[in-house]
Amino acid sequence: MSLSFFSVPEVSQKPLSPISARECGKIYADVPLSFFNNIDDLKKYIIELKEMGVNVLLFLPHFLPALSPYVVKNYEKPCQLFETWEKFAETMKFVADLGMDRMIDIPFNHADWQADNLDRTWFKDHAKNGIEAGADDVDADNNRIRVNWGAFILDNSVPALQNYWLKKVIFPHVEKFHINAIRIDAAWGLDPDGLKRIVGETRKKHPHVWFLAENLGMAPLIKLAHSGIEAGADRYFNNIYWYSGGLYIPTDIYTLYKRSKGLPTCTIYSSHDVLMPAMKALARLRPEQVKGLNDKAIVRKFVKYDGIRSLQQLEKEEVREIIALMKSEFVLAALMSSDMMLVAGSEKGLFERIDVCGSSSENFALGIRSDLPEFFKSLIKIKQSTPVFNKEGVVLPIGNWKPDQTGLKGFVKTCSNGEQALVCVNSNSSETMQLTLPKRIRTATDLHIINDSGVTPINSLVEPVELAPRQALILTCTRSRK
Repeated sequence: MSLSFFSVPEVSQKPLSPISARECGKIYADVPLSFFNNIDDLKKYIIELKEMGVNVLLFLPHFLPALSPYVVKNYEKPCQLFETWEKFAETMKFVADLGMDRMIDIPFNHADWQADNLDRTWFKDHAKNGIEAGADDVDADNNRIRVNWGAFILDNSVPALQNYWLKKVIFPHVEKFHINAIRIDAAWGLDPDGLKRIVGETRKKHPHVWFLAENLGMAPLIKLAHSGIEAGADRYFNNIYWYSGGLYIPTDIYTLYKRSKGLPTCTIYSSHDVLMPAMKALARLRPEQVKGLNDKAIVRKFVKYDGIRSLQQLEKEEVREIIALMKSEFVLAALMSSDMMLVAGSEKGLFERIDVCGSSSENFALGIRSDLPEFFKSLIKIKQSTPVFNKEGVVLPIGNWKPDQTGLKGFVKTCSNGEQALVCVNSNSSETMQLTLPKRIRTATDLHIINDSGVTPINSLVEPVELAPRQALILTCTRSRK
C-alpha cells in the first residue's frame, strides 16, 4: 500500500507554482564519494538529484582520508576518486553549471595524528601525546561507551592553524575549485573565537560563501550549537532525527530558533551518520524483534544476525510497507523546516548503514526500483511552491512520535508573519485514524489543502478529520488575529 494525499475533490484546484529560488530553502544531498567508481558515474547521479529537486550537494570525504572514515590525512590532496584538484574543480564547475550549490565538509575539529602539513603544536595537549577525538555513545546492549574516531583534537584557538585553514584550504577551494558552501564538521567542539575568525575572514574575502554548522549530538541542542551561533554560521541542523523520543525536540528547536534569530535549519531525513530510512521502517514493522533497542542493536539484529543487506531479500508485501513508511517520514522531514537533507541512495531504498570510506559502488547497487524517486520529487515540488515550508517557525508535535509505533504523526508550524501549516500522516497500514484539529488551526483563515497535483482553497474541514491508512494531510493557513 502506497501513501496517498488527502484531497477535497469538489472544490476547484490551483496548480502548484514554484516560488523564487531566493525564497526556497536548501535541499541537501549528502553524497558519499565512495559510492562511485569514476567521475562520470558521479555526474550521472548528480543529474538525477537535480531532477529530483536537490539544490545543494555535500561531498564527503573529498580530502585524502586516513584509515578512519572521519579522519583526514592530507587537507591539500583530494581523495582517490578525483586524483587531482583539476578534476575536482571541473566536477564542481559541472555542478555549478546545473545551478546547484557545492558544499564541502571540513573537519576543523580533528585530524590524523600523522596528518601531512599540520604542525604537531596545532593539536591540543600535543606535549602529552594529544587528546583523542570522540564522543559518548551507547553500544548495542545500551551500555554507555566512549567511541573514538581514530583522530586527535585540533586547537583552533591557535592563529597559525586558523591561517592554515583560510589560506591553504578554504580560499583555494573557493577561488580555484568553485566551492561556495562549507559544512563545519563537529562545530560544537570548536573554539568559538577561532571559528568566528575563520567564518568572518572567509566572508570578508568571499561574501557569497555560506556556512552550515553541524551541531548534532545527544546533549541539549543549544549547547551544541553555541560555537556555530557565536561564529555567525548561516544555517544549522535542528537535531530532530537524532533523538528517539521526539516530543521534547520542539523545545530544543525553539531555543535554537530564538538564539539564532530564526536562521534556517535543516531537518535530516537521512545522512551518512544515521540509520537508512529503509532499516528504520523495517524496525517499525517488526517492533517485537527490536522493541526498546537502539540503532546499533537494530543493525546487529538485521544485518549481522539476519544477514539482510538489501530490500531485495524481503517479501514484496513487506517491501511495499517499508516504502510507504519511508514516504510518511519524508513528508514530515521535507516540510518541517527551511531545509532538508537526504543521503544518496535513500530514494533507492538502500538498507545498510553508510560507511563514508568503506561503502562502495557494490553497496550503492543494492538499492531497488520503486516510485520513491518520483515521490521525493513531488514532495520537494510541494515544498518549493509553498513559502511556509521554506521558513523557520514554532513547531508543535501532533500524535505519536515514538519510533516503534505507527498511527497519526505530525506537527503544526507557525511562522512569525502569521503563516501556518499542519502536516500529519497516518502511518497505520490498516486503520483509518481521526485527527482533531488544534485550536490554532480551527480558528485560522485562508485554509488550503495541498497535494502533489495542486492547491485547493477551502472554507473549513469537517471534524474530526479522517485520515485513511497511509494518507497524508498537508494544510496551510493564516493565524487568526482573534
